Amino acid sequence: MNKVERYRMFIRLIALAAMLQSIPVTAEPPAYVGLVPAFENEAFANPEPVFWPAYFWLWNARLDEATLKSQLRDMAAHDARSVCMLPMPKGFRPDSTNNSMEPDYLTPEFLERVRFAVDEAAALGMNWWLYDEGGWPSGRALGKVTDGHDELTRRRVVREPVPPGAPFTVPDDALALIEEGTEPRIVHPGETWTPTADAAPAFVYRIEPEGTSDLLNPEATRRFISLTHEEYAGVLAPHFGKAVRFTFTDEPGAGMPRPPDSVPWTPGIEALWQVQTGTPIWSALPRVFAEPGKAVSPDVARARIEYYDMLTRRFADAYFGELESWGRSHGLASAGHLGGEDETFGAIKHSFGHVLRPLRRMDVPGVDLIWRQLFPGANPQSNFPVAAATAAHQNGTRFAFSESFCVYGNGLTPAQMKWLVDYQYVRGINLLVIGCYPLSTQDHHMTGERPHFGPMNPLWDHLPGFHAYVARLGFALSVGTPEIRTALYYPVRDMWAWGMDATEAVESFEALQTELLARQCAFDLIDDDMLSKGVVQDGTLAVGPMRYDTIVCGNVNWMAHESLRRLEELAQAGGRVLALDHVPGTQGEELSPSNSPIVTGAMDEILAHVAPSVILSPASRNIRAIVRAMSGQQLVMLFNEGPEPYSGTLTIAHPYACSLDPLSGTIGRELADDGHLAISLGIGDSAVHLLSTEPIPGAMPPRRPAESIAIADSDLKVTRIRQFLVGDRDFETLLPEPMAPPLPFAAQWKTWLGEDFSGEVDYTAIVTIPESWGTSSIRLETGPIEYAASVSLDGRLVGHLLWP
Repeated sequence: MNKVERYRMFIRLIALAAMLQSIPVTAEPPAYVGLVPAFENEAFANPEPVFWPAYFWLWNARLDEATLKSQLRDMAAHDARSVCMLPMPKGFRPDSTNNSMEPDYLTPEFLERVRFAVDEAAALGMNWWLYDEGGWPSGRALGKVTDGHDELTRRRVVREPVPPGAPFTVPDDALALIEEGTEPRIVHPGETWTPTADAAPAFVYRIEPEGTSDLLNPEATRRFISLTHEEYAGVLAPHFGKAVRFTFTDEPGAGMPRPPDSVPWTPGIEALWQVQTGTPIWSALPRVFAEPGKAVSPDVARARIEYYDMLTRRFADAYFGELESWGRSHGLASAGHLGGEDETFGAIKHSFGHVLRPLRRMDVPGVDLIWRQLFPGANPQSNFPVAAATAAHQNGTRFAFSESFCVYGNGLTPAQMKWLVDYQYVRGINLLVIGCYPLSTQDHHMTGERPHFGPMNPLWDHLPGFHAYVARLGFALSVGTPEIRTALYYPVRDMWAWGMDATEAVESFEALQTELLARQCAFDLIDDDMLSKGVVQDGTLAVGPMRYDTIVCGNVNWMAHESLRRLEELAQAGGRVLALDHVPGTQGEELSPSNSPIVTGAMDEILAHVAPSVILSPASRNIRAIVRAMSGQQLVMLFNEGPEPYSGTLTIAHPYACSLDPLSGTIGRELADDGHLAISLGIGDSAVHLLSTEPIPGAMPPRRPAESIAIADSDLKVTRIRQFLVGDRDFETLLPEPMAPPLPFAAQWKTWLGEDFSGEVDYTAIVTIPESWGTSSIRLETGPIEYAASVSLDGRLVGHLLWP
């Protein structure tokens, strides 16, 4: 090793030492995200505020204190008991959003308004999510992170061909010149490259700024925290761990390789690569810049895997790890989601690289459902909410959340909203953030960030029932521990190796998800990180608090060697390891099953070895199930995602059963017939059952009307209450004329409401209850509800009708 090489190695070691110092040491997560062992009736009937949906409260106009107080009280009055304020400064997308928020973002006056609003929310008993950006994506502080700090700007490496045939002096601002032969020749800045007769093509590698924060650099994250989180702490610290429990980071991105055009670069990356691979990064750059695909050589594929592996570990540490550490040191739980995680190929198409690594560095991992990626009747549907649930399960924490409904449009109905909630909650989600409740809908804001919730929405007065449903379902699905014994391998290394050509791995991964759920087998995801950390014990793979006795793999060709060895160890210890078609390859190949304990075969053959989470009779491919276990109890949620009603039985091992009604908060006793519970689920219906070895306190006996009474349509009187209109500058509400008399009911609404009525109508009927009914239950039956109804009896609100 010559003097220059020794000097470069010395610099790398210094960079490595600084890098290791940058990795945050995190405290334990706040106690309130820990698992809760027991189900409590009162906590189900009236869950704490964190479970009630949080609306994105868009601060897009002047922050008038009277308006802030009025809107918070409006949310609380409608049982939206959580709120997530999202600043929309004038500097955020001024060409498209044209916001008028005053005072400006992060000024002392703005922070004083935040303190005022959180004080009011706390007084109302509301939960406040602490959003960390001015607009989105997070990590920039609206450009303040890099303002005056060019060293914190995200960078990428590009390469330019060097004209052949003449000497070339490498510019001082370049990384290097690389002659890309079999043995790459590296020429450093200031040195001159002189081509030989048989010289391979040479390229100059340069660093270019990308104009946003470098979230691979922990110093950028720390500056972001100092500009945002620390400023909020200055005015909100008394509320931390009380009204304010969660931070919220939104769609942060670090940049990922885009060969052959560019790859990300950050200070210290040379040392990272040296430590990870034991080789200098220069010789690997040509392989990383090679256009991905199945045709690349194994050396190129391995270099791509190593580069992605390095970047995604760095992203998880440098950004999410710093947020996690800061939050825990202030008694807060870190929460957030990525952008583009709804598709498997998002790992290489978007800016996160690996869906599970960042999610595991959050105390409350989340997903983003905003572009109708899911919708009733759509085919196919994605199962991406499982990723956030997996991270929470393997972290041993209680919550996983979804940001839902933004960009779904103002026509979203309560029935559709319930379907989307059930779809996600049966896959392990249990908290909800909803978009959006705008401070102003004036002018262009009438068409922005839809759907709008609040007084301008005709459904708003009827949504307390929806809010209660979400809260109670979320509470029920956060108690105990997830009873999941099956894990599905996440083939991210195949995507890293082959890019968009990794179709067999991705398509088989997605098909296996669908098939497992169609067989009522709830599952988590597992990757090489958890396979390397997991411990084989008693025929299971222990991953954090989870115990998996079955691991399923799709058509995988680039699994890590260590992961394959761990799977074989599990299979030899009595666990089930199942692989589609062939033993997972580790070098782009398909391994023979002849000497492996791993079971291989077609999809139906391998999934015949998987135990379902519940047993239904008759079997149905349309029912989804999730099970949570408590001491002596089980909680089971079933959801009918299919196009047909289901009627059958659920096999249970507990002698006592009750049904939980999230809409009303009631708990009803059910009778099991020789270990079978009757199940009836209409299209889009869900049911939650609590099973127990002991009688369930407080469960009410079945309530069924002894008689029925029919009310003819002609007996109904109807009164127009109010009409909602799109005005010239804002939404408007039109009230009826004073003393307008009720009208007889007419089935054709347009004959008395007009062609384009949007609003509320009061239906009134007088019913005389026979004395012989005594204190018997009374059930109201209606025709289809479009789209929501609230029911009052003798002037007292008794409930909401929001879906069939």
